[in-house]
Amino acid sequence: MMTKSHKVKFDLSHGFPSHWGNGQLEQEIKDTFLQREHFDLVINATWGMIDCEHPLTSAISNKFEITKDLVDNHGVKSILFFNFVDPMYDASTWYHVLTHCANKIGVDNIKTLGFIDTNKFKQDFSLQFWAIFTGLEFQRYNDSDLYPEEFKNVFLCYNRKPTSHRKWLFEQFEKHKLLSRGIFTLGNENPEKVMICRNDTKTSPFVNDDIHGNYNIPNDTHSLGPIEDWRQSFLIIVTETDHNRHTAVPFLSEKIWKPLIGMRPFLVLGDKGTVRTLKQAGFETFNEFFGIKHDDAGVDDIVKAVKSYNGDMTTDYETLKSKLIHNRKRYFEFVDEQKNLI
Repeated sequence: MMTKSHKVKFDLSHGFPSHWGNGQLEQEIKDTFLQREHFDLVINATWGMIDCEHPLTSAISNKFEITKDLVDNHGVKSILFFNFVDPMYDASTWYHVLTHCANKIGVDNIKTLGFIDTNKFKQDFSLQFWAIFTGLEFQRYNDSDLYPEEFKNVFLCYNRKPTSHRKWLFEQFEKHKLLSRGIFTLGNENPEKVMICRNDTKTSPFVNDDIHGNYNIPNDTHSLGPIEDWRQSFLIIVTETDHNRHTAVPFLSEKIWKPLIGMRPFLVLGDKGTVRTLKQAGFETFNEFFGIKHDDAGVDDIVKAVKSYNGDMTTDYETLKSKLIHNRKRYFEFVDEQKNLI
């Protein structure tokens, strides 16, 4: 639902439902910026294709078309555009809309916040939204909660939405008979096609009623999942929201912060530059430990790493423990740094 603000003429800032914590946070960040500067139009990139009401004509359209119409025909001269909760995918219509608006009102009259691929449009203000969100909303753990019990799983890889890179990873793990080495989940709109593999045995999902998107797997942005599974797992395989190998700016969701909070080594199948971004922020990464000589791991790299790992997990955890403790400490510092940017 669109609401009017004393700071803007036209408000297209609606996105995730207001009762979702992430939806509340993005609105709070937006409101903070509106206290500093006036804009004719404010836009939330989330769900741009969903039907909504034009604020002047009441015609039903989508954010893309409404934005262009407000700029072309209704006097909009300045825009605040923000994108926090999801990536703007490589072929996103928003890049075409932003370019159209820039040609009409000048690129300097558009301010962008959050994730933007700078290969396609400018990014004025970078912010790691999901680091802030997990810092505020994530379940609290003591260090003692996170230390391993007897390791039973070489890896743990949680997946809800069956995107192409996640399905590809699952298929390769199945092909190379690696599912017996850990826990791998993969959601699906068809409950009969949901994959929840624990040491090669199909099992039931853990209890969590917060299921978005009808993939029959909990959308758990608030915890590490069942703590006994976490404590019994050595390597966390993070399959990020997107696996864009051409972007100039990687999108980091809540998924990447979990092994940092939970003191585990990790490998990530994500956007180009994800590991580089973590290194630049002062975090330890583990590609080299698992035999991967470059930052941007692909499916084949992760398959090879899991297939070839034959170390003693308890001994290796102790070897890496100082880095894992550092990452947990650095995570909380980083959250404060990101909050102070707002």
